[in-house]
Order: sequence, then structure tokens, then C-alpha cells
Amino acid sequence: MPYDELLKWVKFFSNKPIGWREDYRTYLVMSSFGGSKLKPEEVFPSIKAVMKYERKSKEDKPVLPTGLWLEKMVTAKDGDHKWKPFWDKKNDKTSDKS
Repeated sequence: MPYDELLKWVKFFSNKPIGWREDYRTYLVMSSFGGSKLKPEEVFPSIKAVMKYERKSKEDKPVLPTGLWLEKMVTAKDGDHKWKPFWDKKNDKTSDKS
């Protein structure tokens, strides 16, 4: 295995440690019996690593909503929808001076 691939695997397993899913299931069982009022990341370090990675990835790349249903809503013709997506600047009626 090349060294750069090894480094990528090390980074992957530091972001998603082995056994984090089992730890999360254990936390769900613990909380269902009322035995723990703590958050899962306070109980298991593996879950803390996953949550930290997911928070960071959300901050890095904001995901815009997509899909067929959204496209149908935005392109509806005879409806009275007034909703416009925040990322669609070309259909912004507030910039007109009329």
C-alpha cells in the first residue's frame, strides 16, 4: 500500500472510528432505560469523533436543496406559490425598481 493511501486510511478511521455504530446503539439502549441523561458524545469518544467530523464537513460545504419535488415547486406555473429559493438571484423581484 502506498504511504499516501495509508495516511488517508488513518485520517478516515480517526473521523469514523471502528465500532462507533455499536457505541451509538449502546447509547440508545442506555437512554431508553433512563440510565443516562448525557449526550452520546459525552459517553463515547468514538461518537464524539464522528460528530466533530460531521459538524466540520457541514461547515465546509453547505448543501443546497435539490430534487424533482423542489424543481416542480419552483417552476409551477398556474399556482399561487410565492416562494423563491434563496440561491436564485435572477428571479428576485425585490431588485426591480418598478
